[in-house]
Amino acid sequence: MRGQGEGPGGGAAGDGGLEDGSPGALPLTWWEEDFLLLGDGALLRCTGNTLLVADLHLGKEAVFRSRGLPIPEGAGTETLDRLARTCLDRHVREVVILGDLVHGPEAWTPETIDALLRWRARIPGEVWWILGNHDRTAGPPPCPLGIREVEDEAYRGRFLLRHEPPAGDGPESPQPVICGHLHPVIRLRAPGIRARPACFVVDPQVMILPAYGIFTGGYAVERRSRRRLFAAAGSTVVEVGRGSARSGG
Repeated sequence: MRGQGEGPGGGAAGDGGLEDGSPGALPLTWWEEDFLLLGDGALLRCTGNTLLVADLHLGKEAVFRSRGLPIPEGAGTETLDRLARTCLDRHVREVVILGDLVHGPEAWTPETIDALLRWRARIPGEVWWILGNHDRTAGPPPCPLGIREVEDEAYRGRFLLRHEPPAGDGPESPQPVICGHLHPVIRLRAPGIRARPACFVVDPQVMILPAYGIFTGGYAVERRSRRRLFAAAGSTVVEVGRGSARSGG
């Protein structure tokens, strides 16, 4: 039996995605429960078929345009269409958004509201929204969305779900945490090639999901002892580093 502090077991090879082009998946066991890391950046908890996503940042284009930057529409709709396909393809029973559903006060445009309502109408089961720092800045939506808001954190089984990771200099959380907020990417380098794919960060007691939104930045995470990093590349998920090796870049 795997000790609680040891994190996930060895992941099997990715399934390569469903025939209709939905994202590939890599199974792993973490804290004695089975998960699927999906190539679009979502996490499927097999118990209860619960899908977890973080950092959609809908309406970010509108926020930028309000500040004079000519950013076209479309990223939010593309993000929600992708999420709907994953929910339906994987027969998801519940969705939990781990914060930063929207980007700022200007994000609540009619286009964003319409896209969210159309998305919600396609999704069976409950949808939960744990508020993140950008959500608090944005304020509440101007109309009901059919989504249950959670102020700070929630539990699914033994797992604490929240937006931000525990403070790095504080004591370790007594329970495993699944969160977002950091938009993790990993630097990869090969002759003539440099890349920064989004990645899942799996530490012994904390799992950090990549940003799910199409229009988001990324924070390059460090490789550490006992940390595992899994690149999410749309059609596949690949473990790209383990141990204390330094990142290229």
